[in-house]
Amino acid sequence: MTAKDELFGRLEHLSAAKDLPELIDVGIAQDTHNGVANLLRKGLGIVAFNILEDFIKKRASEALSRISASRIEFSKLPIKLQEAAILDALSSLAFRAKIEKKDGGDWRSLIQTESLKIHSTGKPLFELSDLSLASSSSNVSAEEVIGILAAFGLGGGWATLKKVSDSIGGGLPDLSQTYRNAASRRHSCAHEANFNYDYLWLASIKSEILAIAASLDIILEARCRQVESSLNMNIQDHDINKALNYRFLHEVSGVYKESKDLGGRAIKNWHDSSEALRVLRSRLRPAKEFLIILDGGRRVSNWYVS
Repeated sequence: MTAKDELFGRLEHLSAAKDLPELIDVGIAQDTHNGVANLLRKGLGIVAFNILEDFIKKRASEALSRISASRIEFSKLPIKLQEAAILDALSSLAFRAKIEKKDGGDWRSLIQTESLKIHSTGKPLFELSDLSLASSSSNVSAEEVIGILAAFGLGGGWATLKKVSDSIGGGLPDLSQTYRNAASRRHSCAHEANFNYDYLWLASIKSEILAIAASLDIILEARCRQVESSLNMNIQDHDINKALNYRFLHEVSGVYKESKDLGGRAIKNWHDSSEALRVLRSRLRPAKEFLIILDGGRRVSNWYVS
């Protein structure tokens, strides 16, 4: 199961839980119902952010696997990725092994397996460790997201993700601040007994997760495509903007309108969404495109990289 598959499965459960009446305050009185509702919202607030963090970790791991499988030379990786594959992987391995040992897991096998991957970076054929990126702690900070992008030779940090988000209908004015706010609320939920988790935060968090996850997924896929198409080129020398091309599907009164620009003129109308997806998805890789599914408000609700 891919990182995206897991994300959508979890978001389905989050959406169902969000609509439960037990989560919604009745009036403004500090009665038992409202107290219980806040406790439940705080729990969901923690889980919601964990869903996004887990996606980021797993998606970064998938991209690392793609780089390893491409057979590009280790020297052509960005310096930050070379360092992450050795130094950061080593420190993260120590952190994970201690947790495994504490929990009674097979910490010896973990060390042996990941150590071989770290060692392989000195050989012509290497395998990057899953622990190379965003694995040194239980959480994923906003700075670590920037680090993931930098490791793949993508500068600009959150501003670069924001550009992708704006292009696909992410609908967030500031991705970095959105992420930091969600992280701060998660921290308060876990550590502040009197913290009140507003229902409106819960109502909007799915669309926030979708915008951030889609932007990260697309830009990492675009970079992996570039690497696989030109193994003799340093990863950071690729122009990522040339790999970010989009096609959109937007339902209007039962008709699925295909366009090449967000809010642009329809170039074809589809009456069967399954047929539209089958045809358009088959063309994505050859055309170096990404398919974006828009909801009624023209915000991204789904996306396809292949």
